[in-house]
Amino acid sequence: MDINPLFHSAQRLFSRIHKPAESEPSFETTLPMSNEDHEFDSPDTLPPEVLKRYLIRRPLGKGAFGIVFLAEDRKIGRLVGVKQLVKRSGRDSEIYERFLQEARIGAQLDHPNIVNVLALEEDELSACIIMEYLGGGSLASYIKKEKKIEPQTAIRIIIGVLTGLDAAHHVMVIHRDIKPQNILFGPQGEPKISDFGIALLPEIAGGIPENPNDKSRIIGTPLYMAPEQISQKPYDHRVDLYATGAVLYEMLTGKKIFSPRGDITIETMRNLIMTIEPDPIEASQSLPHALAAATMKLLSKKPADRFADARSTIIALEKIDFSGLQRLSDSKPEVRIGSFGPFISSPAAMLEDVIRLFLVDSSISHAERRELDRRAERLGVSRAHARAIENKIRVELSYPTLEAVEDYSETARTLLLSSPGGKLSSEQREQLDSKRQELKISREEALVLEKEMADKIRYQALAGSGK
Repeated sequence: MDINPLFHSAQRLFSRIHKPAESEPSFETTLPMSNEDHEFDSPDTLPPEVLKRYLIRRPLGKGAFGIVFLAEDRKIGRLVGVKQLVKRSGRDSEIYERFLQEARIGAQLDHPNIVNVLALEEDELSACIIMEYLGGGSLASYIKKEKKIEPQTAIRIIIGVLTGLDAAHHVMVIHRDIKPQNILFGPQGEPKISDFGIALLPEIAGGIPENPNDKSRIIGTPLYMAPEQISQKPYDHRVDLYATGAVLYEMLTGKKIFSPRGDITIETMRNLIMTIEPDPIEASQSLPHALAAATMKLLSKKPADRFADARSTIIALEKIDFSGLQRLSDSKPEVRIGSFGPFISSPAAMLEDVIRLFLVDSSISHAERRELDRRAERLGVSRAHARAIENKIRVELSYPTLEAVEDYSETARTLLLSSPGGKLSSEQREQLDSKRQELKISREEALVLEKEMADKIRYQALAGSGK
């Protein structure tokens, strides 16, 4: 099946949904790169073994060195993330070495608060990392939605992050890019650290050699970089503690530690971080003084003034007493850490968020459908109510209704079963296309539905023959 039409359609949709606000300064992690524009292979150029094992569904996001696709394991129906390396990163490049190091670190840590790496696949043209797919969104999306986050919820999230960092630091790994975008939520709402692409691992532990005297590059995201990191002085694991403090500050206040205006440069950010103190967090009826103090301690300019390590930070946060304190707003619905990240507590609202996530490219795979059914059952949402929620979203997005999708799938099934070898004749193809137009289903979604029905028929035939 040619997946390029689906890929490019989803890519256009992704770029519309995730385009950053023009007024918000954006800083990218920097490493030596080619002067040419960074190109990414389309998914059909992934290693053949990957395409054979995984059905590529849609792009999920991209960074400086790779693009991540949502994929479905054809053998067991599990959803995974497939991170593909930039197209022109040769085997002798630092980017390629860091890509391999990211895979090794993720696989070796194997921690519940770190995104799990399942495999590394490569051939002479392409390389990709297979990783667990979480589906709960990122902390960045949660902050954007909620603005300020309840202190109790913020502590639970940051303790999870610190627990993952503690495991990494114990094997001498410094993440160097802790920020809301790199904190994802698992199926039970557990925070997981992602993207160890620029992590620092000492050479003695198999890390990539770095020149400490090279002042020509900045590694990290400036808004979350500790003073010693952005000034390119010697540093240790405490730069991750500073970044964690910046994230906690953002959750509690609804704003970043610095909000520079005008023409923002690395030098501007360096001067800000080195000389200006963030506005202090005010203790209140909902935010205990100990939490405000712990956050500012993490943001100390001098590493020695911060907590000694992730474990001691966790101990301090766990001791904070919330008894007798009020919530931020009595009128605000209760927010909890639940399935697919933090959500407003209504079961229907939780399920709606999951459906919207899966419907980003207008179609829902069999694996996603099974996952939705499990979620609905766990949340106590009836099948009829779940269908009504999905149809409401489909109407909002101008997508075909569930009934139309099911009608098309059944038509495809009937035609495929009646055709020799499951290959449609030109007359059958015209009949199916006529049905597609009648039901107002896009060509991209029709291709997905037809492919999945063909796979289902093939699987049932194999199961029936005992092969």
